[in-house]
Amino acid sequence: MTASTFPPHEQSDNTGNTEFRPHTSPDWWDHHRPIASDEYSDMALMLGALSILTFWMFGLGILLGAAAIGTALAARRPDTPGHDPGDSSAGIVGILTGIAGVAFGIVFLTAALPHL
Repeated sequence: MTASTFPPHEQSDNTGNTEFRPHTSPDWWDHHRPIASDEYSDMALMLGALSILTFWMFGLGILLGAAAIGTALAARRPDTPGHDPGDSSAGIVGILTGIAGVAFGIVFLTAALPHL
């Protein structure tokens, strides 16, 4: 047999190597891990920001704002994993941006619907 001209780090894994290498997925890929309070807060902030950006899309901003408020309230629940009882700021920004998105959406709908 001839020797390969590829460097060892670029060779294929199917070279007859029967060494067992268990596959381990990264930590962020663990779908069985419960969502932590910080992740709920981040989701609420993103949904709230999207609700402010999409307030003019005839109800989408209102729906995203409501989802932001719900997600932020889930971040503030005491039984959420990773919740710090002393941290009273968890989800506050998500609640505020969600309320702003809902308010902007309602104002836009009340101003735009009579002209349709």
